Amino acid sequence: MGEYLHHVQKVITSVDEFDFMERLKPSAIMEYFQDLATVHATEIGIGYEEMKEKNLCWVLNRLTAVVDRSPRLGEEICIETFPHRPNLVDAIRDYYVTDTDGKVLIRGTSRWCVLDMQSKAIRRCAPLFSYDDSVYRPDSAVENGNPQLPELETVPGDSTSYNDSVKITDLDRNGHVNNARYADIVVNSCDYSFYSSHQIHAFDFNFLSEMKMGNTYCVRAKTDRNVSYFEATGNTRVNPVFRARIMWK
Repeated sequence: MGEYLHHVQKVITSVDEFDFMERLKPSAIMEYFQDLATVHATEIGIGYEEMKEKNLCWVLNRLTAVVDRSPRLGEEICIETFPHRPNLVDAIRDYYVTDTDGKVLIRGTSRWCVLDMQSKAIRRCAPLFSYDDSVYRPDSAVENGNPQLPELETVPGDSTSYNDSVKITDLDRNGHVNNARYADIVVNSCDYSFYSSHQIHAFDFNFLSEMKMGNTYCVRAKTDRNVSYFEATGNTRVNPVFRARIMWK
């Protein structure tokens, strides 16, 4: 796939990336994705510093991951990312995590937009890419990924709730809660017994509002058979803060 626009990196999984059941945490998967996306964006001239000089920044607004097999602790894996041809106001970036034999373990996709750092207005992202269409891979890692998730009120069943506040270690270099920390928030709102007896097959996120230091939040959750839905609200400018979905096996 060398003719296509992509980046590959080898990683050995580490103990802090696994939960008490020795399964790779969703937040670790999201960190793999965002770290590689950051490196590749810099390589192709649209990284953090380059965007900051234009008073712009990339904002992740949707993400999907499918876990075909969780890597083992200490296993060497390859992580690959590649962008699709950008749309006018959003861009899709996909991911594959494979073992050393090339077998796919995890598949992912994400949707990004470009934000003006001062006005917070959405800017066009297509002009940032000056590549011919032939450099974009034709395949998609996840079909029908990055869905719009439903309002929790439309999901049948009773809800549970979990309350917490933003911690210093939740923040990224922009002073906002890091995207991967939202996955920890969702997992922490799960019932311990249910989480212990079920494995995550796939998860989706819709990031709707930023959170900063001093924000409190409430996560409400509903589980309908093998699917759990989550919605968080807080003392933020816009609510809800995020929606999420986990498909269990």
